[in-house]
Amino acid sequence: MDGIPIVLDNGSLNIKAGYAGESAPRVLVPTLLTRTFTARGRSDWYVGENAKPWLRHLPVACPVSHGQIVDLDELAIIWHYLYSKELRVNAVDHPLMLTEYPLTPIRQREKLIELAFEKFYIPALFSSNQSVLSLYASGLTTGLTVDIGNDTINIAPVINNWLNRDATRQRTIGGKDVTHYMQQLLTLSNPTAARFITPEIAQHFKEILCYVNPTAGPIPGVKPVTFQTPDGQIVRIERERVLAPEILFHPERVGLEGNSLHLNTHAAIQNSPSDIQAYLYDNIVVSGGCTLLNGLTGRLDHEVRGLVSKNTSVRVIAPGNRKYSVWIGGSILASLNSFADFCITKKEYEESGSQNVSRKCQ
Repeated sequence: MDGIPIVLDNGSLNIKAGYAGESAPRVLVPTLLTRTFTARGRSDWYVGENAKPWLRHLPVACPVSHGQIVDLDELAIIWHYLYSKELRVNAVDHPLMLTEYPLTPIRQREKLIELAFEKFYIPALFSSNQSVLSLYASGLTTGLTVDIGNDTINIAPVINNWLNRDATRQRTIGGKDVTHYMQQLLTLSNPTAARFITPEIAQHFKEILCYVNPTAGPIPGVKPVTFQTPDGQIVRIERERVLAPEILFHPERVGLEGNSLHLNTHAAIQNSPSDIQAYLYDNIVVSGGCTLLNGLTGRLDHEVRGLVSKNTSVRVIAPGNRKYSVWIGGSILASLNSFADFCITKKEYEESGSQNVSRKCQ
């Protein structure tokens, strides 16, 4: 365990990687891959950014979806690329700090442990819950984490580093859905320019133009923004700036099941032990790239306050580095002198197998 631990956060949009003790990931690899075949049958893999040019020509796989590893072999290819081409280190020389979604099935954790030891010969590893790590990044061990990722929202109460799984709420909606709705709205309002309004363009506009209405009431005047397409058309963006992110609070508008962000936040706290509920309301910590939308934290604060009594203190904490909170929490944990004591070693794995050693990560 002489090498500096490597921290891997496997997301459905990007895999974030870097070294323990650092303040941000060194590498962001899009969780994408595809392959081409030559006339002689030889195949070439394209991973991450290298896969994006093929999006319109070949099937492109994403091995992580809605909090689940859907294809371990494909994930292994991305890991191999990440170690060899991006970090440029040998996996065998570095312990591994993995993150896992709040409701990760035990068998999935076991498979990741097997992958790390059997294919990458990791000397030691530890896997920790993303919600716990988000709190670490904010200097907390108890609180409610609201993580809005690319395709999943996880709302999880954590009490003294223990995840309350029974109260955790997971919903299959996220930033990707806001992007898709933004694309739909822009296409409807600018039909002649539809072919130029790609998912990439919609995501760009979402990130720089969208904001969340302060309340669920009428949308006030929205300053219009225009851009010119390559063929000279003018695309106007106005109410779409506010309507697109509103689906986080009203998912039924786009046919998605499940309650809104604030109702799930309230439910997660109400299903926690009564003696800790007041503390959770006062320590709601948001994380994930989608929480960078202007006005989102203020709206969540406003909506939750409307669900509780006036004497209940509600506070939504929005760390400046919240896009990478999970990774940063892993970096903090893996930099502790006691990290080696948490880890599963290769020897322990060989002696006991993944089923037994995975309990060490609970």
